[in-house]
Amino acid sequence: MASSITIRGLSKSYGAFAALSDVSIDIPAGQFITLLGPSGSGKTTLLMSIAGFSHPDRGSIRIDDQEILDLEPNKRDIGVVFQNYALFPHMSVEENIAYPLKLRKIAGAQRDARVKRALQAVQMDGYGARRIHELSGGQRQRIAVARAIVFEPRIILMDEPLSALDKKLREEMQIELKHLHQSLGRTIVYVTHDQKEALTLADQVVVMDRGRIVQKDSPRDIYEQPKTRFVADFIGNSNFLPLHGAGTGTIDAQVSDAFRRQHMQGRQRPLLVIRPEKLEIVPAGFREPGSFYVDATVGEILFQGDLVIVFARLPNGQMVRLQRGTRRTTLATIPPEGSPIRLALHEEDAIVVEDDRP
Repeated sequence: MASSITIRGLSKSYGAFAALSDVSIDIPAGQFITLLGPSGSGKTTLLMSIAGFSHPDRGSIRIDDQEILDLEPNKRDIGVVFQNYALFPHMSVEENIAYPLKLRKIAGAQRDARVKRALQAVQMDGYGARRIHELSGGQRQRIAVARAIVFEPRIILMDEPLSALDKKLREEMQIELKHLHQSLGRTIVYVTHDQKEALTLADQVVVMDRGRIVQKDSPRDIYEQPKTRFVADFIGNSNFLPLHGAGTGTIDAQVSDAFRRQHMQGRQRPLLVIRPEKLEIVPAGFREPGSFYVDATVGEILFQGDLVIVFARLPNGQMVRLQRGTRRTTLATIPPEGSPIRLALHEEDAIVVEDDRP
C-alpha cells in the first residue's frame, strides 16, 4: 500500500550554507516524483530528511497522517536505494536482499518467498547464490532495488541510482524502473541531476535551486511551460532573446493581441524562450502574423547521428541553436556555413518568462 508525503516549512543549514530553505511539498500516494536540480540545490538533503538520515533544523514531514521527524530511519517503513548501492560484498545476493527482513525478524518460508518475489520483480531470478563481485553494474543496481522493496515499504527513495551506468544501460534501466513502479504501485521519490531521466521517469518533476522548490509540474509542463529563466535553462536546451516590439532590432514580432495580453503585459523585461527544435528556417523577408522572426548567419553545423545542430549568429553577435532530425531532406535544406538565413518561431511554440537576472 502506498503512502502520501506532506512536507511543510522544512529548513536545514550547514553553518552559513542553507541546504533547504522553507521547503513545502505534497507528494500524493503512488506517484513517481523526481527531485531535479544542480549540485547543491538541496535535492539529496530533502531525500535524506525523508529517509531519516538527515535531521532538519525545523519543519514537518508527515507520512499519511503520521509525523515522522522523531522516528528512527528503520521505523519509517521506507526503502532506500543509494547512489553507490551499499551492498554487502561478503554476502550473497540472496543474503543482501534478505537483510532488511532479518532486521525485522521475518524468517523461514515467509522470508524466502519475499526474497524470491523481489528477485523476480527486478528480473534477477536465479541469481540468489551469486556474490556481489560477480555482478555487473546494472545487476548490482537491480539487487539494490530488490533489497529496498523486499519488505514491502510504503515509500521508496532513490538517490541517483543509475549515475554509475553507461548511457545505453541507463536508458534500459529507466524503462525497467517505470515498469517496476507500475507493478508495485508504491510512492517513489527519485533524485537525479539528469534532465532527460527526470522527464522520462516522473509523474511530477520537482525542480530545486539553492535549497528551494522553484517549480513542480508534469514532465510536459515543466518542459513546455517553465515558470522562470532558471527552469527553462536547466530543462533541455534553450535560446533566450529579449522580447521587443516590431522593428526594434534583436527580434521582430507579429503576434496576436491575445498573446501580448497573456504573456507580455505586466512584465518589465519579457524574455522569449526558444527551444531549438521549434526554430524554423524560413524564406528571406518572411513576415507572417503569429510569428517571431530574426535574420542570422549560419555558423557551425554539428552532425550527431540522429540530430543535426546548427548554430546561427544574430546581428547583435548572439548565437542561437536550432536542431533537426537527420532525414536526408532535412540535411539538404540547411544552408552552408556563412549563409544568411531568416529564423522564425510560431506563436504557439513561444515561451515567455521574466528576465529575473540581476
